[in-house]
Amino acid sequence: MKRIFAIVLFTFIVTLTSLQAQAPAVPAASPAASLYQVIGISEVTVKYARPSVKGRTIFGGLVPYGEVWRTGANTNTTITLTHEATIGGVKVPAGTYGLFTIPGTSEWTVILSKDNTSWGSGSYNQANDAARFTVKPAKVSNVELLTFNFESVDSDKAHLTISWADVKTGFDIVFESHKNVLDKLKADVSWATPFRGADYLLKSGKDHDLAMKYIDISISIDENYNNLKVKAQLLGKAGKKNEAIATMEKALAKAAGMKNPPFDLDAMKKILEDWKK
Repeated sequence: MKRIFAIVLFTFIVTLTSLQAQAPAVPAASPAASLYQVIGISEVTVKYARPSVKGRTIFGGLVPYGEVWRTGANTNTTITLTHEATIGGVKVPAGTYGLFTIPGTSEWTVILSKDNTSWGSGSYNQANDAARFTVKPAKVSNVELLTFNFESVDSDKAHLTISWADVKTGFDIVFESHKNVLDKLKADVSWATPFRGADYLLKSGKDHDLAMKYIDISISIDENYNNLKVKAQLLGKAGKKNEAIATMEKALAKAAGMKNPPFDLDAMKKILEDWKK
């Protein structure tokens, strides 16, 4: 009976802890919110707290002009990028950044800070800036709750807006989507599998035509010492001596740039010497 009671008590405590982690014990004056958007194959997530106007003068009042603002309430407003992006003309690596702004009557400064864990703007340090640029604000009808939104999205960029009270501003987030797709394809489709097939066929002395198809696929994914040396040997066995020499020389040039010399480097050099005799 005691064991059953202990299990029930433990389950209750775990459940209570989980619920506390998901939501505050009482309603927050500035509730937490998040915004998620896919751009091409990249992801952007904004997390922030949403203060209300409540009849107050916001810009030039609650939020002074010319001073660093957390661009939200409570903890840092953050923006997370899964790939490198260009924001405000600045290349920003993938990662999570604190989003600060300096509001002005005719111009805002937007800041992405490497510090993404501070409370408010009191601990802001310009030395942590990853990007700093200016944008123009526009007048809008009253927006009661601070609102982040992606107002336009295509395969390479999106326009993120910040609206509150009677002001809206924003900036573009631009990704090199084509490059990101190619990088992902290279990561997903390894050069090693067709290389291993071609290497096996080379050593078995069978199906050299098929081996050549495999090795060409491997090279098209990632040209390196391993697949070039196999192609050179296949060309040599096919009697294409000049092509074999040129390809082995390319393989050896790749080997010269490797941190650790390949185990069979001397053997490949000997094959090349024999071809040149």
